[in-house]
Amino acid sequence: MPLFIENTTIETTVIDQDMPLTEAQIEKLVKLIMQRLATEARDQQSRRSATRLRNESLPDSE
Repeated sequence: MPLFIENTTIETTVIDQDMPLTEAQIEKLVKLIMQRLATEARDQQSRRSATRLRNESLPDSE
């Protein structure tokens, strides 16, 4: 079963015929993971920007 994650396609193979999740459930899970990764990336960028602004506002120690 192919999984499409943004620009990446991963082909998965299920050994057992009785898959515990449906394709729709897997797709929903993948979308949730991608949303969480995007949120984490935005938070990290926000922290970097805040640190940069803080460092720029500090007086030089020279």
